[in-house]
Amino acid sequence: MAYQSLYRRYRPRRFSEVRGQEHLVSALRNAVRDERVGHAYLLSGPRGTGKTSTARILAKVLNCENTIEGEPCCECASCLSIEAGTSFDVHELDAASNNGVDAIRELIAKASLGTPGRTKVYILDEVHMLSTAASNALLKTLEEPPEHVVFVLATTDPQKVLPTIRSRTQHFEVNLLSADDLRGLVEYVVGDAGLDLSPEGYAYVLRAGAGSARDTLSALDRVVAAGGVPDSVDAVDELVEALCDRDTGRALVAVDAALSRGRNPRVLGESLIARLRDIFLASMNADLSRLTEADKERVTDQALRLTAPGATRALELLGEAFVGIQDALDPRIPLEVALVRLTRIDADTSLGALAERITRLENGAPRSSSSSTGSSARPAASSPAPAQPAAKAAAPVAESGLDDDDPEYDPDADFDSAAPIDPQPSGGGSRPADSARQVLRDRTKPTGAERPPPRPTTPRPTTPGQSTTRPSAPARPGSPKPTAPVADAPANTEAPAADDHAAPADTPAAPAAAPAPMPAMSTSTGVTPTLDQLAAAWTDTILAALPQRPRVRFAGGQWTQIDGDTAVFGLPNATHAQRCEECRSDVEAALAANFGLPVPVRLVIDTSAPDPSAQRGAAPRGRVAQAAAEPTQVDDEIHHSEVEDLADAHDIGSNGADRIAALFPGAELLDGDAG
Repeated sequence: MAYQSLYRRYRPRRFSEVRGQEHLVSALRNAVRDERVGHAYLLSGPRGTGKTSTARILAKVLNCENTIEGEPCCECASCLSIEAGTSFDVHELDAASNNGVDAIRELIAKASLGTPGRTKVYILDEVHMLSTAASNALLKTLEEPPEHVVFVLATTDPQKVLPTIRSRTQHFEVNLLSADDLRGLVEYVVGDAGLDLSPEGYAYVLRAGAGSARDTLSALDRVVAAGGVPDSVDAVDELVEALCDRDTGRALVAVDAALSRGRNPRVLGESLIARLRDIFLASMNADLSRLTEADKERVTDQALRLTAPGATRALELLGEAFVGIQDALDPRIPLEVALVRLTRIDADTSLGALAERITRLENGAPRSSSSSTGSSARPAASSPAPAQPAAKAAAPVAESGLDDDDPEYDPDADFDSAAPIDPQPSGGGSRPADSARQVLRDRTKPTGAERPPPRPTTPRPTTPGQSTTRPSAPARPGSPKPTAPVADAPANTEAPAADDHAAPADTPAAPAAAPAPMPAMSTSTGVTPTLDQLAAAWTDTILAALPQRPRVRFAGGQWTQIDGDTAVFGLPNATHAQRCEECRSDVEAALAANFGLPVPVRLVIDTSAPDPSAQRGAAPRGRVAQAAAEPTQVDDEIHHSEVEDLADAHDIGSNGADRIAALFPGAELLDGDAG
């Protein structure tokens, strides 16, 4: 006799031999014992879990001559013929190959015919494969079959069965077997068949079975035939370890090795997804009774290393990769790309990847007290700086993570002059919060030229038209900045103190080094300069020392007067004055560094000031500041000439040749036709 596979040899013969399906066998046994058997049953569940075997046991018990408490005797002629497959009372139909209307018509025509036994049982396997027409043809007979006919339908995809068929049956779901049930089955088969199986063989067989009794016994057949567990390393284990260790090379090598052994990329991906699902369930503390103890320990360890967000993201990426794998030119490319994105976070810029990076930083960074990093995190100052108030050394809780009881916390800290955040600060803190504290401390240090404290306010004698208003106290952090002045601004406009005028974040700070040499008349004396001293030191020293943006903007105006201790700067129009207001603090800092005391600046509209926009057509590029700083010379002869002596001018507008000629003074334009 030819060798019979283990799953066929050890197929259950009674309800009591069906493992892991107590809810199903108890219902059917009670129905037979109490004579309450329905006319149609629908059994659904994963492959190899006992659907067809249970249907045959039901057919045996319905025709058995000596039933015992709802169980067949398995000794009478009817039971033996059903087990041998020669009984006229049981008709098995494979709906996958007999899914047309003609096969169903033939079944209906023979259903009313009698049989030797008490009950004619029709077993339709994979009933979801029936066509729509065949399913509709079966409906009437399935709803009201002859009294001696019972239908048992089996399927692995119950959602594909028509709802009209499901509603005419008693539906039972068959579950995957637990690891304990499978181990008991394997031990019984090994002992009854006299097989030799090592502990490694038990682990391999149970893992390969994955809850299916038929797959488990098929794996046992392979191990026995091969004489042991295969020596090849499981590619799925390698891939999972590569994901846990973030090892891209190991993952790609495992894929290549699996494909070289003949595994299909999609099948490999499905196995990986199934393993990742176990890891995800372990991270959620779900039921893992279908796994062996060794598998539970391995999956739990991998869940701790991969984390629940990592497992979720891996399932999502692999699921997306396999949606279009059939249309890919090379099926392994989507799998490899997904593995690279999973093992290298920098290769993935999705929100899920960024969230996982943040989670790893929060969970993996060691904690350290703020007091231990308070002194070591401060870098050495490159130049002496005045002591800062205590309120300048802290940041709001919402930005730096400081607690309310932190000694360095101050809700009134000023961040108007904060410098850009360095992505890798040089502080000694190991937490992100410590690095943030260090950056915030660096922000509060002065970045421009060192400014002396303001002079004490003393009353000064006033003259008609002279302002008596002194500079106001520094504004409290968070207060609105003063707006730019417009034409005819009042003479007593208050200028903020020097400490509140820091350059904007995108404007270079005033240099900390000593200013350029000045003429003797404008040396630092600690006394408010006169208009002549200010004008003499302005172009050659102060303006040249300014950063580019304030230098270009203030080159288009001129100093008009000294109002008390305030220098008045005239600009040609309100728009220009508003732009210069943005850089006024840089000019005040340069004046303070040059004259040795704060010199507040007030911007006014002065129509006599040169307008840079009027000179753009004639000024050479690169010397705009110099041309704008020089006042326009007006020809006196034009003012004293008679109007009737003036001739009408033609082609006054400057063209390209005029602009080129302006760049080369003394050049002569030659006609192109003269040469």
